[in-house]
Amino acid sequence: MKINPGLKEDLKSYIKRRLAEEGVTVYVMIVAPYMLGDEEITLLKNKIPELKAAKIVTEVDPDIMAGILIKYGSSVIDLSLKTQLQTFAQTLYETA
Repeated sequence: MKINPGLKEDLKSYIKRRLAEEGVTVYVMIVAPYMLGDEEITLLKNKIPELKAAKIVTEVDPDIMAGILIKYGSSVIDLSLKTQLQTFAQTLYETA
């Protein structure tokens, strides 16, 4: 069953609006290889509008080497160097 993209966006907007009306706080975890400063968090909020209304929790994980992971609900946006290197290594392995 394919979901109508317009309906999906309407549903997302409705849920966000209802959560805002009820005062539910949305938490977003940002994992970086070092502690992010206020200026860096502000830059992220300006680039990703959904972060503006969210409570941001930061975590340090030096294993990701560079980049960040953004965990939002059940979604993860992985922009880390570690994952990119793993993907590259897997690609090399599969083509060799």
